[in-house]
Amino acid sequence: MQIILNGESHLLEGDISLLALLETLEVEKKHTALMLNGAVIPATNWNEYTLKENDEVEMMVFVGGG
Repeated sequence: MQIILNGESHLLEGDISLLALLETLEVEKKHTALMLNGAVIPATNWNEYTLKENDEVEMMVFVGGG
């Protein structure tokens, strides 16, 4: 299955949730925000959304600095 992640095409194997996508990419979940097809998805719901062909995911990882 193909999705668009942060504007770039990515191929995925089988059904995968937003949460599983983050785990596959080894992304720190605590400081991450996700949008799916233009809608912000709360972290508490990431496991409920299964990605579909051509879904567009925007991932923002926040880091502290100063």
